[in-house]
Amino acid sequence: MISREDKVYLEAEAKPAKYVASRFDRLRTLYRNDQKQTVILPTPEKVRNIYGGDVEWVDSPNQDRASVGIIYVQTLDGKAGFKAPWEARGGLTDWYHFREILRFNVDAVAAANNLRRGNDDERPLLLSFYDPELVAYRQKTLKKSRHPLGVIVTGSGLIRNGLDHPVFQSEGRTVVFTSEEGAPNLESLAEENPNVSVETIGETPRELDMEEMLRILKSKYDVERLLALGGPGFSTELIMQGCVDNYFINMSAALSGNQAVKSFFSDETGVHPPSELELVSLKMPKVSKSEEGEYTLYMHWTPKR
Repeated sequence: MISREDKVYLEAEAKPAKYVASRFDRLRTLYRNDQKQTVILPTPEKVRNIYGGDVEWVDSPNQDRASVGIIYVQTLDGKAGFKAPWEARGGLTDWYHFREILRFNVDAVAAANNLRRGNDDERPLLLSFYDPELVAYRQKTLKKSRHPLGVIVTGSGLIRNGLDHPVFQSEGRTVVFTSEEGAPNLESLAEENPNVSVETIGETPRELDMEEMLRILKSKYDVERLLALGGPGFSTELIMQGCVDNYFINMSAALSGNQAVKSFFSDETGVHPPSELELVSLKMPKVSKSEEGEYTLYMHWTPKR
């Protein structure tokens, strides 16, 4: 059974008071690449006011697969890893950008198998969004299901707490991608929950085919756009296999990274920064609250085609 603490947490996620527009700083657009062809996603007025315009997306040039957006946080010196999100000291606008603005319009949200946020005492990483206004907009205007499809990637086929994890308690349909070796570990989970599907995309846990995952998502689950949340191994594989179409990077000019933490792109990990990226847009808050340590730059990059 889901824990009492997690149940209380889930109930609190949808409280309207958390999403009053006046709580969030408005962003202003410092740069927009008018030469870059983007898809302007349907965007309600509330989001346009906070985000400083419509939400934009660049679709995949490969028509047979879902397109991918990836979001991560880095400090000015390029460090993108934190043991827990609170270490990044983000403000409310950053939270809303990550949790609501980039999620309500996509078809699926993905994360790796470690679905808690780094520490055992932290609440789980949810794959959906919870602003009641955006929920209504998604259902009534966009004619989409309440929750984006949940996508979990676990080469080993192991998920902490199994069906007791809040992802399976609170959200809609979920697809778990695994290896042929990991699939037997998920058989009972899929049998016990008709909303959970299992797909294999490789023979061994360390040989997962991200392109195949995206082809399956589009052909079998009608996913056009997927937002990837991490963790590091999953994100790195998406990048190294050339699957990322949109990089949403929040950069804090106020924070300095921990030198003991490897950067997202680093020689130490063998992953080099993509050199063929072009900037789609650059935003920052109109009012800076430095005492909150808010991320000050919101960047949308995409690979050059």
